[in-house]
Amino acid sequence: MSSRVAEIIHSVRPEIQFNLGQDTDLFGVLDSLDIILIVEELEKQLGISIEAEQIVPENFASLRILEAFVEGCKR
Repeated sequence: MSSRVAEIIHSVRPEIQFNLGQDTDLFGVLDSLDIILIVEELEKQLGISIEAEQIVPENFASLRILEAFVEGCKR
């Protein structure tokens, strides 16, 4: 899962380098357009649905937090 989320983020912002073993900080790196594009790709590629009220900074604070959030959307 983590590599899929990181790949999606990297497809939107290729200059962001990820070390998947670390809790990569995303806060302040991603802007609002990045987040919308990432949400769109997460939904499309992972078959999940993310509601507008779930798109809050807390869910996009770090790679690990985003991965946990995405995992919760699958249930």
